[in-house]
Amino acid sequence: MLDSLVTSKTRVKLLLKFFAHRNSGYLRSLAKEFDESTNSVRVELNRLTEAGLLLAEDEGKTKVYRANKQHPFFEEIKGMVSKFLGLDDLMEKIVNRMGKVEKPTSSEITPKALTPEQSR
Repeated sequence: MLDSLVTSKTRVKLLLKFFAHRNSGYLRSLAKEFDESTNSVRVELNRLTEAGLLLAEDEGKTKVYRANKQHPFFEEIKGMVSKFLGLDDLMEKIVNRMGKVEKPTSSEITPKALTPEQSR
């Protein structure tokens, strides 16, 4: 699905990397991870950054990229990536296996003080 909408395989890999998890990365590590040339990764990083989908921050001499959570389409792209990876189906199966889950009362989630014997 995602690869039919986005024609660049490198761009698809970058979208999966940054929108599937809270990942960050820099040019050389991404090129090595994807087994792509640094130039092809750089071109796509620049395109995604210019579109506002990625943020680039300088950390010393290295430019680190991460998804822009403030972008208006962040949640939609994250949802598409999850569907592409099958994470939405997996989460639904896990929730269904759990059965009915009741909301805890405030007394159940309020931390209780430990006795001196428990804190040892």
